[in-house]
Amino acid sequence: MKTPLCLSMMSLALLSGCTMMRNQNDPARLKQTVSVINAVTWTNPLSGKRDGVRTTWPLLQLAGHEEIFPLAQIKNCPAKEATGAVPCAWGVLSTSRTITRYAYMAGGVTLDLGVLVDVHRRQQDRRRNFHTSMAIPTDVPALQYRKVLQQGVALPYGKVYRMDFDHGVRFEICAQRRDENGRALDDCDIPYI
Repeated sequence: MKTPLCLSMMSLALLSGCTMMRNQNDPARLKQTVSVINAVTWTNPLSGKRDGVRTTWPLLQLAGHEEIFPLAQIKNCPAKEATGAVPCAWGVLSTSRTITRYAYMAGGVTLDLGVLVDVHRRQQDRRRNFHTSMAIPTDVPALQYRKVLQQGVALPYGKVYRMDFDHGVRFEICAQRRDENGRALDDCDIPYI
């Protein structure tokens, strides 16, 4: 009876050792880490220039992570018709990004990515210790748009993946390796806003 117990204990130790082995594509084997840079941008309704939010997160913190971006106002002005001017429609933009899973691949990472873009007359953002709301006046034409994308994305290091939505809204994401001193080893062409 002692022999089977010893064999099962040895099997358990061997199996647990296998689970401790790192993925062969994990940059930690080379004393590197991976960060994910993402941004949501839109055209500022007053200046006409690109506006938005850019953030950077350590990849190891992103499994099951949701990022809720700040509310913003956007507008869409249809082309002027021959019969007269058509007023611009305004909306409040609410955007979030989720990453449910990530894995290392040769030369990059794969992500299960979700992006929600929601534009309506009124939006609220309620988080613990933080509440905000924004609304377009009732006498102003309002935009309505909602798009939810869920997809698996392969991100080679330093390559930007872009998703374009209606009304000039864009989501960009990029994976970047960093050395043990925190210096970026890859360029992610996502500008600071």
